Amino acid sequence: MSTESAKTSPGQPKQLPRLSIPGMTPNVDGYDGGIPDWLMVSGLTVRVDNSWVASPGDIINIVMMPSMTSLAMKPVRAGEEQHHSYFFSIPREKLPDGELRLGYVVNYKGSDDDYEASYPLSILVKTDLPAGEDMDQLEPGHSQLKYTLSALEVYPPEAAKGVSVIVQPYPNMHPSDRIHFQWGSLNVVQKVAGVGQATLIVINHAQLIKAGDSDGLLVGFYIVDLVGNASTPRSKYTRVVVALDNAQREGPFIQSDDQPGYIDIERLNGANLKVGMYTPGHIGRTGDWYVITFKAYPPLGGEVVHRRIEVITRAGTATYHEVPYSKVRAAAGGWVAISYELIRADDLTPYVSKQTCAEVVGSVIRLEAPYFEKYPEDTVFIENSLVVNIPWYAWRKPTDTLTLILRYVKSLNEIILFSVTKPVGSFWSDGQPVQWALTGTDLQPFVGYAPDLYFVYESESASVVRARSVDLNESLRRQVQILQGS
Repeated sequence: MSTESAKTSPGQPKQLPRLSIPGMTPNVDGYDGGIPDWLMVSGLTVRVDNSWVASPGDIINIVMMPSMTSLAMKPVRAGEEQHHSYFFSIPREKLPDGELRLGYVVNYKGSDDDYEASYPLSILVKTDLPAGEDMDQLEPGHSQLKYTLSALEVYPPEAAKGVSVIVQPYPNMHPSDRIHFQWGSLNVVQKVAGVGQATLIVINHAQLIKAGDSDGLLVGFYIVDLVGNASTPRSKYTRVVVALDNAQREGPFIQSDDQPGYIDIERLNGANLKVGMYTPGHIGRTGDWYVITFKAYPPLGGEVVHRRIEVITRAGTATYHEVPYSKVRAAAGGWVAISYELIRADDLTPYVSKQTCAEVVGSVIRLEAPYFEKYPEDTVFIENSLVVNIPWYAWRKPTDTLTLILRYVKSLNEIILFSVTKPVGSFWSDGQPVQWALTGTDLQPFVGYAPDLYFVYESESASVVRARSVDLNESLRRQVQILQGS
């Protein structure tokens, strides 16, 4: 079928608008968008908006252009002609890597002679992850992501000229890949020098000061390609001694059975993390207080801050604080930095500690699935209005964007889908789920089916980092049975 040969009924548009792909990576040079590997884990969702005068019997066919190879199709059934959009699921095996042009054809009332085609959507499909597969999973970090540092101990003389980082070439390298090098809390993003070439990154004096001192500052990197695939896992961490302020006190210590410099999230097993602070009795006196700061760094960027005050009740002994498990869990697969300021009752000048850094090892824990508040057993009867709870997660911020999704795949790759996207906002307090109301009309298409209910979160920094993953950004899925109410 040639798009030039399409014949259109009077009153129908001469050419249909492009289809759309929810979650597609925007602003990919040379393309309308990019399709990363994670977006196709459960089949690629495609949306066709009802821009023509739809009638029962119309057949919508998702095609590869210009060959017009069929990828998915559905007939418009009675009652569906009023739908604003139609959804499809394309299996990943039908979408080879590389540049593709996707479109759709509507055969009006099933006629072979009366049809119209859409404008094409140009996409880049890329499912190979930067650095490829980790070939040695027993060792920490990705075996193919290697780098060297010009110094492992940074004192004022070395800091004046900065620290040079050389990132070696890696498999599946692309000229548009970006290195996200993390020097402690500092994230330096730099494009690779070229395919097969080493890339030089310089951490300058100002950046070293900003990142702060530590007896074991964690540094390392991960790669993000132009469509949003991230290297999995990231590189191994290197511990660097940074001592630019001799006046700083020793950092807090972690009270656990873990190897120093590590927190095992599975051994923690839901318990809070016990952290201790110590200063000699003539420095930290009874009645003085510690302002402890715990910062969690998830594996693909972002920062979760926990800050509390602990009063010294007995000088010359350790003072302890319990960091909530939820805050530690936020860094699973990443790392944490812990420090304190000692505030003395008669001295407004704080004593600042070095940072204590630790890798958080163990399985990444998925976001909990949303649920219908009135029907926790997941058999839902349609009412005029139903409330869905989107569970709290420790790193949630008011600027995060949430997309709530109900999705059911029928035969012939047809999808019934409902989604709504909103920012979290400032109304919801820590620990409280976000609550959204759905109408009975929203749920009506799912009557008699058991769709997946889940949500996807996107942080404010996502447009910069671009990287996403099912493990980190998508919640677990809950299967709910939708029944007609009485």
